[in-house]
Amino acid sequence: MTEQELDYASAFEAARARLLALAYRMLGSRAEAEDVVQDVWLKWHLADTNEVRTPLAWLTTITARVAIDRLRHLRRERDAHSGGWLPEPWLDDVAPSAEELALRSAQISYGLMLLLDRLKPEERAAFVLHEGFDCDYAEIARILERTPATCRQIVHRAKERLQRAGVPLQRPDPVRHARLVERLRTALESQDTEGLQGLFSDAPQVVSDMPVPISEPVAVAAAWQEALGAVASLRGQADRAELVSINGALGVALLQDGEIAALLDVSGCDGQIVGLLIVTSATRLAAANLAYGLPAIRLMLKALSRRAWCAPRRSIAVCSDFPVDIDA
Repeated sequence: MTEQELDYASAFEAARARLLALAYRMLGSRAEAEDVVQDVWLKWHLADTNEVRTPLAWLTTITARVAIDRLRHLRRERDAHSGGWLPEPWLDDVAPSAEELALRSAQISYGLMLLLDRLKPEERAAFVLHEGFDCDYAEIARILERTPATCRQIVHRAKERLQRAGVPLQRPDPVRHARLVERLRTALESQDTEGLQGLFSDAPQVVSDMPVPISEPVAVAAAWQEALGAVASLRGQADRAELVSINGALGVALLQDGEIAALLDVSGCDGQIVGLLIVTSATRLAAANLAYGLPAIRLMLKALSRRAWCAPRRSIAVCSDFPVDIDA
């Protein structure tokens, strides 16, 4: 590898985590985000970097523009999909990589990502860049090829649209949220129907990608029954319920035979569940299972076994939070 090629590679790798996080927030799919980042790498490799003063700014600009174009194409596909669409959840690792840390720094929850799909591609890009990546309006203007004043209006308009939809733009208190999610997990684990009943508000908003989509609530009793019925049905098909971190916030994973069968993202208010996103699609859960499911556990155990074989006199400490049933 020549010195110039090394500079190409090192500059890109230094920005890769940020680019992947940006593309994922724009598209709601890790696979699509990785495709965008690969496309940006090709453009970077072919570009005249002598004309590039700030590689990170250049790469961020190209990533945002490629993601906008890709989102326009995906919108047509998603609109034609009769079963509804949910973003692909990103499970946070116990030992986060650079990509994970970059995603956590972009404070956009999974529930908010779903509702970002209501925004136009340029609105979404401006909102994500400003709220998730702390870009100022001058930088957003350069990326979108608009004036700073126009970009300020775009972000303001996006916030108003999200707030009218009832979206909390700030993350909930992590301690209170953790308590609510733990109560949900406990009720699911013990199959406590009364406990579940006490967790839901009168009219929870429930969104799911299950084969028979859950409709938006039309009446208090019907809404509550839909939410409870969906969760109870999923719990009946799963072996256990575990707490996981989804896009930086605590949620519940329902596991069956060591694989994640469903992810539950919870929105709460005053100690009750007011919103529930249920992800069951094997395609959307594929990346989560690679990071957390049975394949990931097998890889961890294999690595631990190899380490123990190479250094038999050294003990290996396993954290109490390690998601492995030692008796299995």
